[in-house]
Amino acid sequence: MRRAAALLSVFTVCVCQEDAQSIVNDAAKVDLSAATEAGDTLETAEPIPTIAIPEQFQAVFETDILMDGKLQDVVINVTSAFAPLGAEQFYKLLKDGFYDGACFFRVVPDFVIQFGIAADPEMTRKWAVPIVDDPVEVSNEEGTIAFATAGPDTRTTQLFVNYIDNKSLDAQGFAPFGQVVQGLEALRLAYNPTPGKPGGVDQQQYELKGNAWLKPKVPKINQIVRAFVREEQ
Repeated sequence: MRRAAALLSVFTVCVCQEDAQSIVNDAAKVDLSAATEAGDTLETAEPIPTIAIPEQFQAVFETDILMDGKLQDVVINVTSAFAPLGAEQFYKLLKDGFYDGACFFRVVPDFVIQFGIAADPEMTRKWAVPIVDDPVEVSNEEGTIAFATAGPDTRTTQLFVNYIDNKSLDAQGFAPFGQVVQGLEALRLAYNPTPGKPGGVDQQQYELKGNAWLKPKVPKINQIVRAFVREEQ
């Protein structure tokens, strides 16, 4: 089982000048491998019920990123019509406090910043059930936000923000559901936990052990302190 888990590509990424860029999140597979090894399975997670959400809403990430001596907020305008299922999933995750304490575990300059593994492993496990895909209606332009994926119909909680125009990701099925309207420059300043290694931190260990494992290992890593829907403060 350990060998099988090790063979999984937690993140396969090719960062180059051509249309070979990819973001692949094998979170669901890694969770299953690791949980089975620990005597548990993803079958313990139950699907989160569908709810009605606003056609548009604004999400706020209060971060610990400093710019000009001040802590920075990241504000995201979400439009449900861009990717209805993704927008609903994001809304529900915000309502549940999923991203509170979540670290920016993968920073690839001039490509993307990625996050979406919970500070608490129990929360990650709770939200391990994937949702089906949305069609790509909006391009992966600079500042857009979308779910990472391990292939068709595998979106769960992990997100990325495009640092630049990454239109080559459109054909790979990554469907943006919102746009960063404040704080993109702050996200560019986020501490890179694995400089020179674009895959980011060990996702399997982070999922299993949460911030209790990651923060001592990478003390300078930045995180979302609190995330919420602005209308619901």
